[in-house]
Amino acid sequence: MADFARFKMKTKEDLITELGRLNLDLPLSENTALLGEKVPLGAFILPNRFVAQPMEGVDGNENDYAPSDLTFRRYKRFAEGGAGLIWFEAAVVEPEGRSNPRQLIMTEENLDIWKRLVEETREAARAKWGHEIVTVLQIAHSGRWSKPTGTPAPLVIHHNPRLDKAVGIDESFPLVKDEELDRLRDLFIAKGELAAKAGFDGVEMKAVHGYFTGEMLCAHTRDGRYGGSYENRTRFVRDCTSGLQDRLSGNKFVTARLTMHEPSPFPFGWGVRQEEGSLIMDLSEPLRFARELTEIGKMPLFNFSIGYPRFAPYMNRPYDNGVAGAPQPPEHPLEGIVRFQKVGRELQKELGDIPVATAALGWLRHLTPYAAAGLVENDWVRLIGQGRQMFAYPQSVGDILTRGEMDPKKCCLTCSLCSQIMKDVAGRNGCPVRDGEIYKEELKKGRDAARAKGLP
Repeated sequence: MADFARFKMKTKEDLITELGRLNLDLPLSENTALLGEKVPLGAFILPNRFVAQPMEGVDGNENDYAPSDLTFRRYKRFAEGGAGLIWFEAAVVEPEGRSNPRQLIMTEENLDIWKRLVEETREAARAKWGHEIVTVLQIAHSGRWSKPTGTPAPLVIHHNPRLDKAVGIDESFPLVKDEELDRLRDLFIAKGELAAKAGFDGVEMKAVHGYFTGEMLCAHTRDGRYGGSYENRTRFVRDCTSGLQDRLSGNKFVTARLTMHEPSPFPFGWGVRQEEGSLIMDLSEPLRFARELTEIGKMPLFNFSIGYPRFAPYMNRPYDNGVAGAPQPPEHPLEGIVRFQKVGRELQKELGDIPVATAALGWLRHLTPYAAAGLVENDWVRLIGQGRQMFAYPQSVGDILTRGEMDPKKCCLTCSLCSQIMKDVAGRNGCPVRDGEIYKEELKKGRDAARAKGLP
């Protein structure tokens, strides 16, 4: 690993030089017109290759779990920004599964609000760009990271020494029973049907970043129908996918955002070499499962991530500054970017003509279009995802599509302040730097609350 360094590059040539110095392979291209190409997606045609990746706003109404005015504002900005596919953030299946008190839940009672959110987001894209967007909703449960009232209330699939310590439990803490997992499986499917009823084109069972379904894939040490063998560990996501696919009609589809690497030492991780204590990445099972999921669910696209944002955020969102108290990353941010893109390349190769969406490019700031075009031109991936960048600079997609470039003065600074808001729980999430009129105060709420508890 090379030493950590903050972003200082100004030109594509600077990026080429730095990649060479680090002996890293990342394709670059000036042919940014590729990013505006239409992409067939099952029964749909994406108007361009950009995906607004799911970013939690922590801004639902606490009384009815419905999208708030800030939620509507956020997705309107994303749609007006130009992205052809908007991947809506995680809506959990039940109140106990929230990671914060304002996490969204879709219910029969608030369904009309969700319908309005989907339609107003579509209309914003039509009015600004004259194109039809594709919408996907994540269905989720926070599992061991559940904090429905701001206090940890974990639902644990299997014991992982590192993650158990993080939530203050030990091996005596009871694991969720198979019968409860059966109930949650049925609830996931029912919420997916409700999402289709709300107007979403696609539904995804969130299986990344150590959350409920992602942790299920790591349950090598669990007994019963949901642990041990590959077939058992993948059972929940597989059954949710097939069960929902059987219930959808018309052009509605199931898709996935799958973790390709949960970096805990074997036997507690996923996408790691199956040798005691190994952390070495091994994509054999994740690639196999991705292929099986696309076949079971007849998926028209695929999304992915790697790592635990709480412990190793440099793996899925390389940054200049971490949250308060976080250690400095052990590697150069370009190493994290290249690792992520190489996983995407392997996944795209495995899935053939099914478009794969990447992410983790935000640290490159205004140099992102060169990497994005290079990835597409060399068929590493077919779709370009943006997460933090959408908070900071939702117009970045439009600037790339119309001008072939991004404005350095508007880019995400990878300062992790949006992550800080999430960690502190008290505030609603967005970019305090580029959207400070609203989110500076939200950041302050969280920081004040954290310091009152004696936290860094």
